[in-house]
Amino acid sequence: MRIVPTVRVTILHTNDIHGRVEGIARVATLVERIRAETPHRVIYVDAGDVEETTTRLSNLTKGVAMHRLLSAAGCEVSVVGNAVWLRYGPQVIPAQALAASYPLLLANLAPVEGVQATALIDGVGFVGVTDPFLSFLGSEIDYGIRPTDEVEEVLNGARELRAAGAELVVCLSHLGYQRVAPNLDVATIDPELAERVQGEVDLIIGAHSHNLLPEGERIGSVTIVQAGKFAEHLGRVDVIDNEIHASVIPVEDDVPPHPRVLEALAEAERSLEASLDEVIAELDGPLDAQWITEMLRERMHAEIGLATSAALLDYPLPAGPLRRGALWEACHSTANPAVTELTGAQVARMLEKGNDPAFRQTTDHSLRGVPRGPLHVAGDASRLEPERTYVVAATDYELESYGRLVEPDWSLSVRYDFPTIIREAVEEKLSTIRIR
Repeated sequence: MRIVPTVRVTILHTNDIHGRVEGIARVATLVERIRAETPHRVIYVDAGDVEETTTRLSNLTKGVAMHRLLSAAGCEVSVVGNAVWLRYGPQVIPAQALAASYPLLLANLAPVEGVQATALIDGVGFVGVTDPFLSFLGSEIDYGIRPTDEVEEVLNGARELRAAGAELVVCLSHLGYQRVAPNLDVATIDPELAERVQGEVDLIIGAHSHNLLPEGERIGSVTIVQAGKFAEHLGRVDVIDNEIHASVIPVEDDVPPHPRVLEALAEAERSLEASLDEVIAELDGPLDAQWITEMLRERMHAEIGLATSAALLDYPLPAGPLRRGALWEACHSTANPAVTELTGAQVARMLEKGNDPAFRQTTDHSLRGVPRGPLHVAGDASRLEPERTYVVAATDYELESYGRLVEPDWSLSVRYDFPTIIREAVEEKLSTIRIR
């Protein structure tokens, strides 16, 4: 059983950057400095979730632009996180892979185009796994992929890498150092993984739970590291003289952004603007949250539509020519159209809560501090029969627990129009009609 590595290398690592563009640019400067002053090989890796659905450039490109920036920063390998595929579906990953100058690793979900299970870089082997969100994959949403056992995948990948000549085996893990959602049936966490891969894996570079482990943690022969979140720290692992030393470097504001990343950012913005400048509709009247609620009801072939104002649109769009950029700036939502069956009593309960003035002023994490506003209604909900079943269109925000409009004991069976998001559904409708 092999316990200690023999290769001499420094591995720099980030995780959960979540769209912090300036952070990437400063990390790139630190990576370049360390490479210049280090006599042996330096490899910079990322452990996933460079994307962020609430950040403009990342959101509007479904994460693709973020991989261009990470490439400019000198990243050499990354694992697929959950920030984009869980929201938009795995269909977006091939475009990300084309944008990246490095391999995207993903061993425990299949089939997913554009990824590979392992990579070998100058004697260092990497295998990548991510939290498969088992509760979501087992829900009504059809992601078209299946999870495999992450521990077995890491062991198989490590053995293949050893056979291919790897002197050091690293797992890029987006499983988490601790369970970030205890109520979900999620994957193995890193300390459990470390216990089960003894002698096969030397180092676990973690992510997902946003832990900062300044000196790492040793479990048997395996060292676990993680560099926090938002590019606030750059993790460093020095493998010298058969020993692994872990540390973190604060990414201070006085570190200058790297010009190469800033150039990549400018190019990404130019490419995006060309698409956003296209006129997609001539509006005869305003496009507001009520219009979107009506669109949802029609799209999902429902009797009633329900939608939370702040989960749909930041502000109404005026009559006149509508450019894609204007729609996408006003409609930041990444919610998916949805449909379910509710009794009249359940619909009435949602309307009562949604129309409560105090409740309208509340907010939550997914709304980023913005008050939820009114609950819009489409269709006739004025004479609800308590025992009758109604087909109701909404979004995941209204029909999942985080929107606080449904009760857990309702056990709803929800069908999602996945991976379509609200603004895409709006644009599809605008392509067929004119607003009056």
